[in-house]
Parts: sequence; C-alpha cells; structure tokens
Amino acid sequence: MAYEATVRVAGPRGTKPLPLEKFYVLPGQNVQKETILKSNEILTEILLPPPPKGSRSSCRKVRARQAWDFAVAGVALSLKFNEDRVEKARLVLSGAAPIPWRPKEAEQALTGNRLNPDTIKRTVDAALKNAEPLEKNGYKVHLFRGMLEEELQAIAKS
Repeated sequence: MAYEATVRVAGPRGTKPLPLEKFYVLPGQNVQKETILKSNEILTEILLPPPPKGSRSSCRKVRARQAWDFAVAGVALSLKFNEDRVEKARLVLSGAAPIPWRPKEAEQALTGNRLNPDTIKRTVDAALKNAEPLEKNGYKVHLFRGMLEEELQAIAKS
C-alpha cells in the first residue's frame, strides 16, 4: 500500500485491476469479510510501480520475542523528495486497525516540508491523534510512536 500497489483479481468474468487500498473491507462494512473478494474470485497478482526518482522508503515490523506469527505492529513509509522537501508521502500502519491503515493526516504533515525533528514530531502526533486502543493494547500507541520516530529519523539521515 505504501508503494501504491495494484492487485489483480480473477474470477469467472475475467480479471480486474484494483488499487491494493480498495482490497480490504472494514468490519463496519461487513463483519464477515476481510477483503472484497467474492467466493468465486482469487487474487492472482500484486503489481508494484517502479519507485519514483528521489524516493526513500522504510518498512519495519515488531514481533513478540522473534515469533514468526503476525507482527504486533508494523510501519511502512514511502517518501518522494524534491531536493530537501517531501513532495509525496505514504505511510501505512499494520496491527493498528483490522486493515492496513493509512493515517492521511500524517502524510499531509510530511508533504511539502523538510524531514526535520519538528516535522517528524508533527507527523507522529498526527498519525496517532485519533488512536483508540482497545482495553489491552494501549501499549501499541507508544510502540507506533517509537517506530515512526525512528524510521522517519533514519530516512532523514539517508
């Protein structure tokens, strides 16, 4: 999703491309489905466009004790720079919602700005502003804060 991937879905009526972002279904839309796939459809391809010139990216997952199951939390970043300013930003959190989550307010906080400590703080604050942790996973807000800060700082240094 951070790389603007497209998926190809195949079914009895042929194939259709779809932005990955539209592939997932929120529980509020349908509690019995996780994706838009119908019972007679299958995802056949994930298509990634070439990274644009001036792009930098990062992907990080945190797991419990190096377990091989689902990550507790994940962050994917794809930033396109024009000289020293972020021209375009895509940020995706995993483990924060039932689907991969794009905090668009955070992307807006990055866009048009230099990647400096002030921008990083505004971005992280915007990404977590509307966080509503469940009873036993409030720790994830702090985990996402640390991951986002570290990954943005790493991109700023690269």
